[in-house]
Parts: sequence; C-alpha cells; structure tokens
Amino acid sequence: MKIHAYRVIPRGEISLETVLSHLHGLPLEQRIRSTPVGSLRLEDSDNTGPFWLLDFGGISPHGPGRASASTPIEDFDLLEEEGFGQETAALYDPASGFMTLQYNHFGPRAGRIQAYLYKFARVVAGQAEGEELPDAPDGFTLLPVMKAETTSRLNHLGIVKRIEMSFYVPGVIENQGRQRPSLSSILDNPVVGSAEQIKLQIVAGRGRAATLAVAPVRQLVTDLLGVREDVVELSITARETEEAPSEPMDFIEARLQADIPIQRTGRRYGRRERWTALRQAFEAWRDNGQFT
Repeated sequence: MKIHAYRVIPRGEISLETVLSHLHGLPLEQRIRSTPVGSLRLEDSDNTGPFWLLDFGGISPHGPGRASASTPIEDFDLLEEEGFGQETAALYDPASGFMTLQYNHFGPRAGRIQAYLYKFARVVAGQAEGEELPDAPDGFTLLPVMKAETTSRLNHLGIVKRIEMSFYVPGVIENQGRQRPSLSSILDNPVVGSAEQIKLQIVAGRGRAATLAVAPVRQLVTDLLGVREDVVELSITARETEEAPSEPMDFIEARLQADIPIQRTGRRYGRRERWTALRQAFEAWRDNGQFT
C-alpha cells in the first residue's frame, strides 16, 4: 500500500479533532456529502489510542463490470441507490498535527478529503457548508510533507534560473483541492482548454544574478507535489548565491512516501490491516525526524 504524509494546518478556530468527534457521533447516512466525482463520507473511525484512525469512503455511480475468462464483461446487479465504493484510510496524530494517508488511485484523495472536512468544519461552527474557496478561513489545509533533504534545498534557494514541469491536466483538476493558487493560475488560462497534458519551461533572464521569483517557485513545487501522481516532470535549476554554481534539482521523488505490503481479506484490503500500515509508516517517519 502506498502511503503519503501530510501536515494538517487549521485555517480557523475549529480543530480537526472537534470535526472528527462530530462526524464520529453521526449515523452513517448523515456523514455523506456530494462531490463532482461522486459521494464521500467518513466510513469509520477509531480514537481509542493516541491517534485518530479514519477510513473515508467514496461512492461512485459508475464503475467496473463483472468479468471472467469465459463470459463477456457485464454489469453488476446493483440497486438504484447503490454505487461502487472505494476506501482511503488515514491516521491523524493530534499531538503533532501530522497525518499519514493511504493512496488509492480510484478512491478519495487528499484534495477531496480536504474539501469534505471543510464542509463539516463549517457545520460545527454553525455556518452554511458552501464550497471551499481558495482563501476560505475555515477548514484545514493538507500540506504534503517532503523529504528532509528536499525541504532543506527548497529553503536555501537563492537564485532560480529555470523550472521545468509536466503534468496531466484532468488528474490535477480533479485532485488539486482548493488551496493551490499557483496551479489554478495556470489551469484557468483559456489556452489550456481540454488539454490532456501541460509541459512548461520557465527561464530567468540571461544575467548571472537574474532569477525567477523564489517564493512563487517554492509554492508551485509544493502544489505540484500535492498531486504527485499526475506529475511527469518537475525540476529546478538554481544556486544559493550569485557566486555558487547552478545545480539541477529533480523533485519528482521529493515527497515523503512509503510502500508497505499488506494482505487482502477476501478480495479487498482490510481496514485494520490498512490502519496498521499507516501507523507503521507514521512511527517510522516520526522516529526518523521527518516530522520536524
């Protein structure tokens, strides 16, 4: 199972613990909310230990068919109100503010979960749910955690000469969430239209001290790492000072990620098994100083 790490940053007075406690007390049917790609709900949660163990369920009206070697692919026999479910497990540590999240390509991803939690943060605050906006003062930002050496390199950028990126547009649009302004400025350009993939190369002026704006470059790298599975290329050529040599930096593998084997229970991956893997990844990263 592929696992990513996030720092949970509250954007208002409501804590994630408060929102999760509210959701935990609701019956299953009251937790569901609609999204552009299907319904989403907190399927199950457990806070008996130091962590919140969570499982988000996405329900889509469209899905795969039943198949075998000897018969044509056909529909499943589902009721009108039923759909196809995909699960994404998470572990949240209130003490540190970090989260480990299962990556399920077909299930709920971080941006969708962030928008879902925003709705319930508004409910807990006694406000209308609405849709998450880029500058929304409520809810939470799930900020992807990078490897320690990557963070250090980003923090020491002095002069940025070039950035090269390539990403798949449909995947980024679906999963970018509402807190990635640098990507929105690119995707909102009418030239993009119905493009499948974007490849950009942005180069500073020819003078030795000429540089791209460093803060927006850092933001763009962070935003792209948040949708890493749809990013094909992401590299920067930069140096710390005017006298230092320029160095290429490849950020394509910069995100903190673990791949932990787990056993299936029947034809699915069990919830407890996924939670165990998330805890294993969290404790390893915490003990290795990745969450500092």
